[in-house]
Amino acid sequence: MRCPDVRGFNYDGSWGTSALDLWQHHQHGTMAVEIARGKRYFPGWNVARWWLSHESFQRAPARFLADFDAGLSIFASHDILVMPLLFNRWRDPVCDFGGVPLDHIIPGANFANKVNDLFHYVDNPSREPALIEDLFRQYLEGVVGTFADDRRVFAWDLCNEPLMGSYVDDPDSPVRQAEVRWLKWCYDVCKSLGAKQPLTIGNFPNLTALRLTAPMSDFLSFHPYYMWNDASNPLSRKPEFEGFVGSCQAIAEELGKDLLANETVWGSQDDAEHVEVMRYTLGVLAERGIGFVVHALHHSLVADLHTAGYGPVGLPGCLHFINPDGSLRAGHEAFNEFAGRAGAEGQQLAGGRS
Repeated sequence: MRCPDVRGFNYDGSWGTSALDLWQHHQHGTMAVEIARGKRYFPGWNVARWWLSHESFQRAPARFLADFDAGLSIFASHDILVMPLLFNRWRDPVCDFGGVPLDHIIPGANFANKVNDLFHYVDNPSREPALIEDLFRQYLEGVVGTFADDRRVFAWDLCNEPLMGSYVDDPDSPVRQAEVRWLKWCYDVCKSLGAKQPLTIGNFPNLTALRLTAPMSDFLSFHPYYMWNDASNPLSRKPEFEGFVGSCQAIAEELGKDLLANETVWGSQDDAEHVEVMRYTLGVLAERGIGFVVHALHHSLVADLHTAGYGPVGLPGCLHFINPDGSLRAGHEAFNEFAGRAGAEGQQLAGGRS
């Protein structure tokens, strides 16, 4: 499948509050119900970006790999390819998802002074940093190495939203240098493991980040969010948002690489407002021939995928498409207009449950 043909959803199970929680208490049956439900509402859904947990793998590798393999089979039974998300660098103080903190990439960092990255310590071993690097390697060997030629895997997303700080624009920042080096290490390890699927990195909306991660991306991935409710952000204005998408496409064309929006459509607690944001965002992408993986399929206890009764709700609001009772959020069958297989089935199920 080519990137322009991707029509998908990000997926986190409904039962957990974080990546570690989801995977430590994995519910295969619930996942099967949620994926089947999503495919019935959205028959054109063909790629899932599935968020993993390296921390859960560290605690129980065999169980994690068994759950991962079983999940790939669920998606495959509905003709959905999977883009597993290996690491996460987006951190949210309102409702944290978990992931890799900077001090795991830069052990013992004192950001007021010169810092050494993980691989400085690996090259000059001391026990703890070398152990961190070894744990990362074991995870990549276990997951990517085991499934390196698995046709159920569309691509590997190495990391979600790295470089998310002002340091991204500072070429002299040792923090930026360390994080880029870590991403390059992840890319090289996966290639050395024989990964036949393409590798990419899901970038937050920043042109510098997109360029910095391009050498570690077989195709470029970006997160075009029209942040309609954040007046302080230029991407809250349609001309600036459309200009940003155009600039990302120009970078991809310059580098001769495909471009995928593997996370998109900002949220709202109001169903009609969220549908309006979806129609506008996917319309901009569709006009330009850019494939997309909307965030996210199902109501969940993780950040930004639930209403206030289930936990704190931050600025992004509610990004999920399916309610906790299994019904579709009002009007959200509009996704099918952009998925290439809009039809009576999605319309009929718009108010149903399973």
